[in-house]
Amino acid sequence: MAEESAAPSTSVDKTDSMDVDGEAKKLLGLGQKNLVMGDIPAAVNAFQEAASMLGKKYGETANECAEAFFFYGKSLLELARMENGVLGNALEGVQVEEEEEKAEDSMAESADNVDETEGSEEEDKENDKAEDKENDSTVEEKESEEDEVGNLELAWDMLELAKVIYKRQDTKEAQLHAAQAHLKLGEVSIESENYIQAVEEFHSCLTLQQKYLEAHDRLLAETHYHLGLAYHYNNQYDEAVLQFSKSMEVIDKRMVMLTERLRAKGEGLAEDEKEIEELKGLLPEIKEKIEDSKESQKSARVAELALKATLVGGSSSSFSQGTESSLTSTVSGSSSRSSKFNGNVTKYLIGSF
Repeated sequence: MAEESAAPSTSVDKTDSMDVDGEAKKLLGLGQKNLVMGDIPAAVNAFQEAASMLGKKYGETANECAEAFFFYGKSLLELARMENGVLGNALEGVQVEEEEEKAEDSMAESADNVDETEGSEEEDKENDKAEDKENDSTVEEKESEEDEVGNLELAWDMLELAKVIYKRQDTKEAQLHAAQAHLKLGEVSIESENYIQAVEEFHSCLTLQQKYLEAHDRLLAETHYHLGLAYHYNNQYDEAVLQFSKSMEVIDKRMVMLTERLRAKGEGLAEDEKEIEELKGLLPEIKEKIEDSKESQKSARVAELALKATLVGGSSSSFSQGTESSLTSTVSGSSSRSSKFNGNVTKYLIGSF
């Protein structure tokens, strides 16, 4: 009798397992669709639910959870970028409003000299309003920054989990997924302005990709490009130029391969022809990044020479201040563009995973 009563329980467990796996698969598909459509918050919710379901069933370190963790981390990274962009636009609007209010206050003050007491009271009121708006914007900025940091930290945790799960598997597919996890961890590091960590992650990604991918694979071009960005932001401009150049080399190899394939078949395949045109369009942007890095390197060297000259008393203070100011603006400008610097290049280089 005891054995007969145990059988239905096992059957129910199997049914529940099938439901969990099926529902998680649907959520993963929905999340990927939302990512493509640009509905990032909806994608985050779908991937979060899938990861939670699979984690509860199999355990957080199970192989079955890797895909959900990866996409959850990837979507959180996109959410952090999106919120960072919204915050930047909002702050620009606040600054414009404050400048307009200051201009209006100045005009009102000059036109109201007849009654100084009344003008003084109006000025105090306007200043109070401006201070209140500034305080409100500061609070909103801090709250947004806290949300962004939280999303980036959680993205890191999810991608790190996915990386560990994939790397312990010996298959080519799993190792390439691990490489993509390294790539996204590098992107999280760039968003966090931890450029040394970003360089390490991109190099780890590149090592795995070079082991399993052909020399003309677009994923290699993407990784070299990201590595160039990380070196640029870390003021390692020679290394940045080298990596951007390697990205172009991979693109050139791929265009040669596609062209030869078209010639061999005797007729043009629409997909190959389209890809060739896309790749041609990427080259000018990467060349621009190379020139940016070269110019930044020149500015850095000028600043270094000016500093040395100042230390030995062979340079005027005005010259050294000017070069240091130029260098500061160059470096800070690069950092502020970290979310935008990827641009169209990574949009067309990235693979399906």
